[in-house]
Amino acid sequence: MKKIVCMLLVAAVILTGASAVEPPSIDAKGALLMELETQTVWCEQNADEKLYPASITKLMTALVVLEKANPEDIVTVKKEGLDGLPEMGSSVFLVPGEQMPLMDLLKYLLVSSGNDAANALAIHIGGTLSDFVEMMNSKAQSLGCTNTHFANAHGLHDENHYTTARDLSLIAQAAIENKTIAEIVAMPQVKVAATNKHKAQTFTTTNHLISKIKDGNYYYPDAIGIKTGFTTPAGYCLTAAAVKGELTYLSVVLGAAKREDGKIGSFTESIKLLDYAEKNFSVQLVVQSSDPIAEVPVKLSSERDAVVAVPEGSISALLPNDFDRTKLVIDYDVVKSIDAPVTKGQALGNATFSYEGKEYGKLALVAAEDIGRSQVLYVVSRITGFFGSTAFKIIVGVLLAVIVLSGAALVTMRVTNQRRRRRRGGRGKYRR
Repeated sequence: MKKIVCMLLVAAVILTGASAVEPPSIDAKGALLMELETQTVWCEQNADEKLYPASITKLMTALVVLEKANPEDIVTVKKEGLDGLPEMGSSVFLVPGEQMPLMDLLKYLLVSSGNDAANALAIHIGGTLSDFVEMMNSKAQSLGCTNTHFANAHGLHDENHYTTARDLSLIAQAAIENKTIAEIVAMPQVKVAATNKHKAQTFTTTNHLISKIKDGNYYYPDAIGIKTGFTTPAGYCLTAAAVKGELTYLSVVLGAAKREDGKIGSFTESIKLLDYAEKNFSVQLVVQSSDPIAEVPVKLSSERDAVVAVPEGSISALLPNDFDRTKLVIDYDVVKSIDAPVTKGQALGNATFSYEGKEYGKLALVAAEDIGRSQVLYVVSRITGFFGSTAFKIIVGVLLAVIVLSGAALVTMRVTNQRRRRRRGGRGKYRR
């Protein structure tokens, strides 16, 4: 295997690569920024530290509900689901015996962050709050969360209710991939139908990134959700997502504070992260099919001594805007030589492409052009090859053996004849 720092790819262009822009300093206990399509994590801060998620919990609540429930269900609010909820929390109107379509409850849960909606849904699905929480923890494990434990469906403080920025990125991804949840968390405002206890009501999102209704200071045009959270022990929390072109960026901020100027840290720090992603990264061409990677010696041709090996295809990747192709590292393995004729696209080997220690793909290497065979060189090669072949050696060996055996036979015959003549001659001279 050969390794080169690729200086051939852009022979006519010299890129003066500056180092990648440093990630922003995030004023929060934990944070993470990634791009979902490529699963690229661009920066993280205490991403594996166990922290309180507050109402971001409701993303998991919604995931379990939609996995277990019939969307056409009508949910009846139970008294035990309302007992113990603080009056000052984000619960506004459900009463025992109230009946509401499950989908309306989900909108209330995710847009207005209703704690009472979380418990009503939990009992409807799990039978009891504790049984539903077991479903939540089981779902977390299935998503690959290794440092998460839920103690309730709403996210109000409990010492045994925690997660991490990394685990929340997994939960948020699952939520975004769920079409129903993705549509709801992107709604600035929702209206739920009248119930047997209340008139129709309108709720406004708690996520100021997607709405100017309550506070336009944090509005982020590319934002598509997803969920806020706050308790005094947890601080201000937010999982946010934004789409730029074909890319979807996800940020997680946990344990932020309200600044002295009144700005809410979960929003300001999320905007920092999303801006960093959108302004400093883009999909770029790593390698293309016309890029020369290696040369392979060609035999039996008077046209070329070697053929250029090029990638069979191209690779594009999400990279810093100052990506320097002259620093692309290529590990390649090609045949030692090849006999003409060579056909364009003929397999010659393979290569792996890396940049700053990260592998971005593998491609087969193929011949860049056709190369004809010289008949003279071919005939000479065949003759030369024949004289050096095993078959020729066998023939020569057989001929030598025949010659040796023939010679030996002639010698034997000659000796035998001489002896016979001597015996005949002896008998003629004998006298009685």
